Amino acid sequence: MENKRQTIQLNQFVRHQKGFAFKSTDYVSSGIPVVRVSNFTDDSIDTADFKYVTSTIADDKAIFELMENDVVIATVGSWPKNPASVVGKVIRVPPEATPSLLNQNAVILKPISNERYDKDYLYYILKNKNFSDYIVSTAQGSANQASITLKDIYAYSFSLPRPEERKAISQMLRKLDNKITLNRQINQTLEQMAQALFKSWFVDFDPVVDNALDAGFFEQGLQFSDELLHRAEARKAVRESADFKPLPEDIRQLFPVAFEECSEPSLSLGRWVPKGWKPSNVGFEFDVTMGQSPPGSTYNEIGSGLPFFQGKTDFGFRFPSNRIYCTEPKRMAKKDDTLISVRAPVGDINLAAEDCAIGRGLAAARHKSGSISFSYYVMNSLSKYFEVFEGEGTVFGSINQKDFKALPLIKYPGEIITKFDEFCGNWDKRINNLSVEISTLTDLRDTLLPKLISGELRLSDSEVDTADEVLA
Repeated sequence: MENKRQTIQLNQFVRHQKGFAFKSTDYVSSGIPVVRVSNFTDDSIDTADFKYVTSTIADDKAIFELMENDVVIATVGSWPKNPASVVGKVIRVPPEATPSLLNQNAVILKPISNERYDKDYLYYILKNKNFSDYIVSTAQGSANQASITLKDIYAYSFSLPRPEERKAISQMLRKLDNKITLNRQINQTLEQMAQALFKSWFVDFDPVVDNALDAGFFEQGLQFSDELLHRAEARKAVRESADFKPLPEDIRQLFPVAFEECSEPSLSLGRWVPKGWKPSNVGFEFDVTMGQSPPGSTYNEIGSGLPFFQGKTDFGFRFPSNRIYCTEPKRMAKKDDTLISVRAPVGDINLAAEDCAIGRGLAAARHKSGSISFSYYVMNSLSKYFEVFEGEGTVFGSINQKDFKALPLIKYPGEIITKFDEFCGNWDKRINNLSVEISTLTDLRDTLLPKLISGELRLSDSEVDTADEVLA
């Protein structure tokens, strides 16, 4: 088929609906979500920080309703180097964000044709680097408040292929995106499973409570803390539920059958800890390296030296993305160390995918047992302590080495850490493998997208079918 394309402007391909300027007085504690630009992620919507309006208001503002797969662009925000809220950021509305209403400073763009594949094709046009560069060259305003007009968005020109080619391109890129999304969802589920197991064993002490209940420990008339008594009562209710499944006997035998009172408060039960488990802190239990920033003249973006992370800017779901490199690192993190943000926001964590250099915004830590999984989930469990330091410092939250090492922990038995690794190590290995696959698929998508949109590459029906089989 001859590759015939016509060059058109965006206004010939789409129609639009601006968001509505909701007032702060419109918001209620629950109801219909309102999507703001601050909810935009790189390509979707974060549902964790919604504002809400009543169904009455929502009915009155029905023209601002977002539909699944709607393409939305932020018309006001910061410049692209600030990732928090970027002008020109393009997202596709996921099913979990519907029904919802669009707030001001963003615009819904819909293809005139109303074809599903054209909605996807529009999304990929706007995710193309050519469009991003166009936004940068066209946006106006200050560093903190940039904007782009609908007129300028509509003036963007591109080459439009025939419907059958648009459909093939959309299908191929969508299959890649769907596989990436599926892998991310699996990873999130696996991490939630690991977090739940860690909390059960090392924060709530469920196996110890089970053993203590069976041994009659709570019937000895001791003066227990309210926290411990509440934990025991809650655990009784769980054990009486129809779907309760006790731990295998060989695992339960690793845990104590009683609690003991100590001189220092534990993480969660006042002064009571599992018998034989002594209070400790991060400094005693972990090898910790606080980051130090090398001279700016040693930084580069061409891959010379080691990957360098100044703070959490490049953090991902589990691993950071390499963007900056350093030829003269001052402080190092080893592969599989847990990386912790020690400057605002304090407490965000990632794993080092390889040996890397760390700046003053990060610390690297590994439990002295050497366990990678246990180290990661311990640091994740300390979030309530990190939050205390979020407001510390003169301008930004921070935690120094002394305070970081003083964070309270318990000295956990090595055999239980080993057993935890048997479970979580397998889950984490799968997370690691899926993360590598996500990276590979993302690189493939980002390589194909501009070439398919520009017409440099074309897809046959057989290639789309093959991709469907590979990505299934």
